[in-house]
Amino acid sequence: MRNRLAIRFAVEADLRFISHHDSLRLFERALARAGLPLRYSEGFNPRPRLSLSLPRPVGVASSDELLVVELTEPLPPSVVMERLSPQMPAGLSLLGVEPIAESDRRLPSEASYSLTLDASQREGLDGRVAELLAAECVPVTRIMHQDSKQKSIDLRAYILSIELTDEGVRWRQTITGTGTVRVNEVLEALGLSARAHLHRVRREQVCYQA
Repeated sequence: MRNRLAIRFAVEADLRFISHHDSLRLFERALARAGLPLRYSEGFNPRPRLSLSLPRPVGVASSDELLVVELTEPLPPSVVMERLSPQMPAGLSLLGVEPIAESDRRLPSEASYSLTLDASQREGLDGRVAELLAAECVPVTRIMHQDSKQKSIDLRAYILSIELTDEGVRWRQTITGTGTVRVNEVLEALGLSARAHLHRVRREQVCYQA
């Protein structure tokens, strides 16, 4: 029987600029320092069995991240929190730990994001939001980094909702087995420069399949 834990955490400040790979390495070192009995993969290069359920775009802060880790023996969630919390660097805080069944893959199905904008940046945004939501299809050309080939996707198919708030804009997007839309693609579709605004985006919540 595998002893699997889901660890929820938040990412703030400068730590939001570290990559997916570096985030995994951060947790590998923190879990080892905490003295937790990690389960390792087999083979010539064994690695701890841990995974981030939904890779976070570099530069995006988050209030709802999830790490799944396997241990060689069961430990109470409170003990894991007590041992691991002091090992977290500034900008990363643990929110909770819970045991999960071996069959629970924690596949993300939906995510919500928010972006804070000042009054001048919100000017005309209501019209662009209405236009995007009214469109049947919003084609986006994506460059695949592996082979530099182009791929066309329908951004509108992934957008569940977009709303203007007193602080800026908030949207919900679906995540399927074939992927999802990228945060920078949503920003550009709203007429907002990803270069100027991506680092001000926050992932608010992620929903998972039961």
